[in-house]
Amino acid sequence: MDKPQNHNEIIDKVVSGARWAAMLRLTGQAVSWLSTIIVVRFISPEDYGLNAMVEAPLELLMLLSTFGLDLALVRSKNIEQNELRSVFGWLLVINGLLFLAYFFGGSLIAAYFGEPRLELLARALAFVFLLVPFRVIPNALLDRKLKFKLRALAEFIASVSAAIATLVLAILGAGVWALVVGMLINRVLLAIILMILEPWITIPSLSFSAVRAMMAFGGMLSLGGVIVLITDKLATLIAGPILGAETLGVFAVTFEFALLPLTKVMPVINSIIFPAFSKFQEQRDVAEHYLRKSLGIVALGLFPVMIGLACIAEGFVVTVLGDKWSAVAVPLTLLSVVMPFRMTTSFLRPVLSSMGRPDLSLKSAIIALVILLPLILIGAHHGVIGLVAAMMITELIVVLSTISMSKAVLGTSFTKIGESLRPAIVCSAVMAVCVLGGKIAFGSQVSLGRLFIDIGLGALVYFATLRIFYQTLLDDGIRLFLGRGKASASLPIK
Repeated sequence: MDKPQNHNEIIDKVVSGARWAAMLRLTGQAVSWLSTIIVVRFISPEDYGLNAMVEAPLELLMLLSTFGLDLALVRSKNIEQNELRSVFGWLLVINGLLFLAYFFGGSLIAAYFGEPRLELLARALAFVFLLVPFRVIPNALLDRKLKFKLRALAEFIASVSAAIATLVLAILGAGVWALVVGMLINRVLLAIILMILEPWITIPSLSFSAVRAMMAFGGMLSLGGVIVLITDKLATLIAGPILGAETLGVFAVTFEFALLPLTKVMPVINSIIFPAFSKFQEQRDVAEHYLRKSLGIVALGLFPVMIGLACIAEGFVVTVLGDKWSAVAVPLTLLSVVMPFRMTTSFLRPVLSSMGRPDLSLKSAIIALVILLPLILIGAHHGVIGLVAAMMITELIVVLSTISMSKAVLGTSFTKIGESLRPAIVCSAVMAVCVLGGKIAFGSQVSLGRLFIDIGLGALVYFATLRIFYQTLLDDGIRLFLGRGKASASLPIK
């Protein structure tokens, strides 16, 4: 049975673990990001299109692979041995069925997209389902104990190893197989390392009564995740057959790089948000306070990256990715501008679920799907720009809806969320004006040197603006990251 802890003790433990987790994961993500940038130069748009086609159904089935049982384990106040055995047993059954479905369904995927090469790719990737129980259960047990450092260590080793393998295979000319093998290496290593760090293996059981409540809670979370993924893959699923592999590859790379700051950082944040806020299920005023504080801090780190990417998209694409990807520049600029909306939504959803309202998180996901579906159907006939426009409209509407729904759970409001985000918005806006102003004043020639100048100017302006107008917030963030003083002192309760 878990020992009761006051909120200051919990926050100190969360921040201490999160600090190590952030350093390990961000270092690993930096290696992965650098690898991705280099890999793009060795893999054709067609190969990226094939990878997008085979990953769309895989990621959808992966969300069903846990049925939310891992998150239910994290949120449960106590875990009995018979519950753990039953979770293990049901995960084995679920993932065994998913393995068979994806392995033998490869021909259907190939037929749908009209790409025979997808069948063999799907059969290779099907084996990731067999690893799921041995990955998610130790993950959940570590999260329950707020041992974020150990989980981050496992992910660091696995992600760096996979990134290196992908890079080597891409340079050797493996094409789309470099991406597929990289994913397999990541999942195998992660499962092995987690089993070593958190030994838990037990005899599986299929007792439904032991996991009925977990399945009810987890099922709703799983359904929400499925809807989110379907929403993200709508462009591939609907526009893929219309646009073809090459044009779809342009959109896939645009979407990947626009999401890159979020996909590299938000997994770090979300892996901490759910278990941390689950500790405050019965202290909603405390949860609301920490929501605003943590959202503001995360925005300080992510907003300038996303807005900065929009400002330097053309130079980044041409000098880093190469001329063959020049068609990515304009859509990347447009899509990067709305990524702060997506970040806010992505932050709020797990908080709502951790507070016992997965139905609201699900509702937010449904709204996104309902809005995006007709827009994608229209946008698919207008190429990559049409798809990007559809996503921009959707992100704005969804973030407003999600903030509105959070009022019922946390007592927050548009004004309070706006106040939390204001420092990041103001400093990012000043940064963007200066970077774009520099382009106008000194010309917009494209070169690697000019790209570094723009990045350096943006970073300098952002830091200076933050220092001048929000010095206290900056100092608190630095102390929090460096671990100077108690976390509870840095984040005082009102």
